[in-house]
Amino acid sequence: MPHSNAGARGALPQLDRPDVRSIEEVVTTALRDAILSGELRPGERLLQEQLADQLRVSRIPLRDALRRLEAEGLVHIGPRRGAEVASLSRADVIEIYELRVSLEPELMRRAVGALGTADIKRLVDMSEQMDARVDEPAAGRRARRGFYSELYAYADRPRTHRLVLGLRDDVQRYHVMKIVERALHDHAEIRECIRVKDAERAAQAQGEHLRRACADLVEVLEREASA
Repeated sequence: MPHSNAGARGALPQLDRPDVRSIEEVVTTALRDAILSGELRPGERLLQEQLADQLRVSRIPLRDALRRLEAEGLVHIGPRRGAEVASLSRADVIEIYELRVSLEPELMRRAVGALGTADIKRLVDMSEQMDARVDEPAAGRRARRGFYSELYAYADRPRTHRLVLGLRDDVQRYHVMKIVERALHDHAEIRECIRVKDAERAAQAQGEHLRRACADLVEVLEREASA
């Protein structure tokens, strides 16, 4: 009887797909962090051969990672220039901040009003640690996102929470281009509102902070464009 190896083939563990997926995840995370921290700047070309060498991976997971980042709005892949870090226009920034101003103050109001004593202490500590990392782009970005994600979770508005975090991610990478003194002052005011559990004042302070941040970023983009 001829020997059949069909059963043997079927019994072999399929390691290639999980390995490729894990590599793609690692590459995606590395590139996302580099973009959001400002290490890779808006408009910068992403040369696949160079990136593959730096990350010590093949082109396949790199291409897949770039497609994922394109879907997230962080990378633009064009027919001529290839992949590059996506840039935000003045109109993009204004639209993003208009949405944030319409959503975040209410999240802030609900969240601060729901905090308990232990929550307040933890969030004040997170806010202080966030500001302490202002000169560390990657660590500062993670700290800011972690603080607002934790705080806004108390608002009990999960869909709005997810939407706001996505909008924050859209402009987070531009923080490295801004003067931060005013933002630190605003953070301190919001921190004090949390400490005394003044939800209305916290909501107002967040709205004002976002409007100033929008004006600052638009000014920076216009200056960069004219230069």
